[in-house]
Amino acid sequence: MPVDPLRRYPGYAIRRVSAWTMAGLAERLEEFELRPSEASVLVVIGENSGITQSELGKMLGIVSANMAPLIARLEARDLVARKPVDGRSFGLSLTRAGARLAETAFAAMQEHERDLIARIPPASRAGFVEALQALLDELQD
Repeated sequence: MPVDPLRRYPGYAIRRVSAWTMAGLAERLEEFELRPSEASVLVVIGENSGITQSELGKMLGIVSANMAPLIARLEARDLVARKPVDGRSFGLSLTRAGARLAETAFAAMQEHERDLIARIPPASRAGFVEALQALLDELQD
């Protein structure tokens, strides 16, 4: 059996787990015609009505070049509305259809997360999530 010399490195493990996790999430969200990034955007806007596109992109780690077409797709589906905040910025909010879809997508995302965490040995779950959140906080600073 071949040996994977990269398996012992945490960055490699995180990337592999992320790829597997995102593929599974994408599959769950297909029925709603949403990509994981679109579902995440809807959920975050739902919790932060009036958030600007810039704030949203920074929170989710989506560069502005990708954010603009993503928001445009959601707006074209009548899921997101823009409202002027100042001369240059727009606040984002969900339409009624967007709020319903965000709720449904979030339920699917939560189910996916429950399935993921169930694969981790029970004694390691709390520490695992805590360590990932600490790493994310450190990297975002």
